[in-house]
Amino acid sequence: MIQAESILFTDSSMNIGGQELQALQQIISLNQVGFKVTLLCKPHSAILERAKNQGIAVEEIPFRNALHITSFKKVFRVIHKETPIAIFSHGSHDALICSLIAKWSSFFSKDHIAVYRIKTFQHGYPLSFAYNHLFTKTLTPSFYLRSLFLKNPMINPRKIEVLYPGIDFSRLSKADDLLPGSVLEWISSHPGPIIAHGAILRGEKGHHIILQALVEVKKKFPTIRYLMAGDGQERSFLEGEIKKLGLENNALLIGSLPSIASLLKVSTIAVLPSLIEPLGMFQIEAQYLEVPTIVSRAGGITETTVHQESGLMVEPGDVRGWITAICWMLDNPIKAKQMGAKGRAFVMAKFSREINTSQLIKLIK
Repeated sequence: MIQAESILFTDSSMNIGGQELQALQQIISLNQVGFKVTLLCKPHSAILERAKNQGIAVEEIPFRNALHITSFKKVFRVIHKETPIAIFSHGSHDALICSLIAKWSSFFSKDHIAVYRIKTFQHGYPLSFAYNHLFTKTLTPSFYLRSLFLKNPMINPRKIEVLYPGIDFSRLSKADDLLPGSVLEWISSHPGPIIAHGAILRGEKGHHIILQALVEVKKKFPTIRYLMAGDGQERSFLEGEIKKLGLENNALLIGSLPSIASLLKVSTIAVLPSLIEPLGMFQIEAQYLEVPTIVSRAGGITETTVHQESGLMVEPGDVRGWITAICWMLDNPIKAKQMGAKGRAFVMAKFSREINTSQLIKLIK
């Protein structure tokens, strides 16, 4: 019997967001086509619990920092046991550890381990050494993000490659998960159109922008509701903003959901008001489900939506622009639905799971 080729995915984050969910999807896809994939992640992390629930093989690694000796030892043991042909690293600490071990191992073995660094952000001016020498390639989710790396002319452009995320659209269509009972009860007691927003609760995701816009929108649409799916460090701040702006009957934080489809399928509009975004996936899933979508004209988001065709775009942080766009969607439901239908066709042709998996296999082989 031929043994399946081994691949490792690593992640050193504690919270779960679009990047982690995409990693889980890629692991499942690669397992389904015959690879043996193991996830290395922190104990008690959100991705660990989600991976276990999905039947994914996991190894718990502390990943306290890029020079953590215990993590080095544990990762080395896993690599020695699994003999992977490729490693996909999603965090900074785990990426450096895996790269150094792979480089060191190459001195003692004829087998080469390809190490791919997944980068979904870039702050400041990128230094060339790591991208040119430590990793086989660095994969970005958009051409926008790739362009930020190539601002340094010393970085070899062949070392930075775009890998659009792959969405399991069939899973979205078949998803029959219900929203939590407490959320359904709140919706029932607060009838009206629903604005959906799925994102980790961080400042750059723009939740506060929609809350500010909602103050004006509710003057025209008093029953408007804004449901925010996700968790993160900004939760307490957003709870305070909801109370300060008098939006207790219009806005609700609902936490993380097993499937974002459960929220999108009851929503009138989907929004992604990010101030910074390498790409984003929530708006892609919303368009597939034909939910009229409004997004920021920020970063890689512009590669996922066609303005006034598959959705609307608003300048980042423009509260007045968001007020206008939301009110237009609510005032023009037929045109909004037509945009939703065009959005479905657009994202299916660009962000399918099958296209993403074939690109991964091409990299691995």
